Amino acid sequence: MNWKGRLAGYGLPNFDQGNRGVYYLMYRLNLHALMLAVICILLVTGGQILLKLAIVWSGGMPVLEIGIAGLFRKCMAVPYIFFGFGLYAISAILWLEVLSKLDISVAFPMVSLTYIGTLFIGRFLFNEPVNLCRVVGVLLICSGVFFVIRSQ
Repeated sequence: MNWKGRLAGYGLPNFDQGNRGVYYLMYRLNLHALMLAVICILLVTGGQILLKLAIVWSGGMPVLEIGIAGLFRKCMAVPYIFFGFGLYAISAILWLEVLSKLDISVAFPMVSLTYIGTLFIGRFLFNEPVNLCRVVGVLLICSGVFFVIRSQ
């Protein structure tokens, strides 16, 4: 048995199956929508980074203590907040296209892939502690997303 046949034993597409090969899998999974979902995930992750940077640089934002007017003044002083929300807005608009192409039961679990980016960014940019338990948790979530996408 060659390497192509062995892949099929692991649930991966067999390249010798004609219409059931890689191209068929890409067609079934709607590669365009998946790529757009990845872009949305990157935009959301970027928005989270900008919002966290804004909070860190502004010395915190106790919304309940400063009220709406104080929150608005603080937002005007830290432009990263607007840029962060702007990335969220762009992502939300693009997400409409993703939802029009994929089942919501497939599309929405993909959002949890932001955990990967935020885990690394939290560790290396914000010096947040990352232990083995957190890494294993993120890997379990991502493996679940893989199986959800694969089930379509």
